[in-house]
Amino acid sequence: MAISNEFREIFNLPLAQVATVYNKITGLPPTTKASMVARLCEEVETGRNSLPAILGAIKSADKYVNVNGVAPTQVDTATTDVANRAHASALDALAEINKLSTSTKSALTTLSKSQQDLTADVCAIRVAVESINSQDVNLRVTQQISDALAPFLQVVADQGAQAIVAQAVSVTVQDRKTAKDLFGIDVKDVKGRDLIVDIYNHPDAPAIDPNFIWTETIIRHLLLSQATGENLFFGGEKGTGKTQTVEQFCAMTGRAFTRINFHKYSTQSEYIGDIGADAGTTSFKPGAFLTGFTTPGTIILLDEISMCPPGELAPLNGLLEPNSKVNIGGQVWRRAPGVLVIGADNTLTNGDDSGRYGDTNQMNSALADRFARVIRFEHLTEEQEIDAVARHTSCDPSLARHIVEVVRVARAKVTSGDLVDAPSIRSVVAFVRALQVLPVKDAWYTAIANRQPAESAIALEGIRQTHLSEKTIQAYL
Repeated sequence: MAISNEFREIFNLPLAQVATVYNKITGLPPTTKASMVARLCEEVETGRNSLPAILGAIKSADKYVNVNGVAPTQVDTATTDVANRAHASALDALAEINKLSTSTKSALTTLSKSQQDLTADVCAIRVAVESINSQDVNLRVTQQISDALAPFLQVVADQGAQAIVAQAVSVTVQDRKTAKDLFGIDVKDVKGRDLIVDIYNHPDAPAIDPNFIWTETIIRHLLLSQATGENLFFGGEKGTGKTQTVEQFCAMTGRAFTRINFHKYSTQSEYIGDIGADAGTTSFKPGAFLTGFTTPGTIILLDEISMCPPGELAPLNGLLEPNSKVNIGGQVWRRAPGVLVIGADNTLTNGDDSGRYGDTNQMNSALADRFARVIRFEHLTEEQEIDAVARHTSCDPSLARHIVEVVRVARAKVTSGDLVDAPSIRSVVAFVRALQVLPVKDAWYTAIANRQPAESAIALEGIRQTHLSEKTIQAYL
């Protein structure tokens, strides 16, 4: 440890007096002057003693005469005071550490020893304290509490009282895993370091869908916002997995999932809250947004946000700012630790030029600017979609491949203008499941064709007749 100019005065004092005070404070035999001064500096920097007190003790100390086990000469009152303050600071630190680990219990029991053994006890306490990893202890304690509460939380879930209990439960990060361990995808930062995922313990996290397909790009964006707290915007075609991505990220990471579905008649009182009556008095009742906003680790999904009239979204301008503190209903609302806000829409904040998404609005530019990154969602690649369909329906992969190839022909016709809308992967899964009971033609119309606009009917019927093979389907059912 380097000796700063601040402590040079100690270094310039006689070696004998420095050694005397050093021995009294630490209980250790003298070493080199530089080492002893560095150790006394540490006493000051950690707050266990003050520089004036140590200087006073050294200047008034007797010569150090501890040689071959002979006790040092009596140190004056100033030296004793410095040593006592060091002991008191060490004992205070021990009391805090004892809450986290039983490893210091043996050290605590020795504090009843006589004054002449106390310096040795302080050294033992210091070793015990330094050996404890407080983060690991916190995680283990949180996990034990979570395990103990599991039966109770199940009863709460059965009674439908999760929202009430969630407000009384402390939601914290209880574990951290690499992206590879959690999602099965090895994701690293630009310096080659593993990206780490925070795992929360919210009792009402969604159920995990083991068949969900994750992509590296989406994981990168989510973990970047985990680290920065920045808001995200997911935009793109229907059926590309925007909503399910947010829900499954909550499921995988133990977070609460608050989904707010906007429409053209949405008002701010619906999602922010409003004044209401309760037991004869009126007070502000927070809506779903503020409830999620103040619950640690929650992800709030603003779904189909462009459907909402822009004026009704005005409160979000303040709430979506970094470290926001907004007065609503006579109370200041602050974003809880770990809360993320994600917008999801078929547009990319700037309106719909295709005419396929009626009643959407161009987002107010001030609100759009609150979203740090706008991510365009695309349909899965052909191989990913085949894998997803096979996993979700348990059908033969060859059957999934045939149907996905047909659906991708339909999607290509959206670009050419022959079709108005593209069948989503949800429609594909519904079609495959329908094949277990319905004839191929009925399954096609009820799961895919009937949900399309009338002007797409001719093109869809042509695709069914020319590309969909009933023989191939029957072979793999």
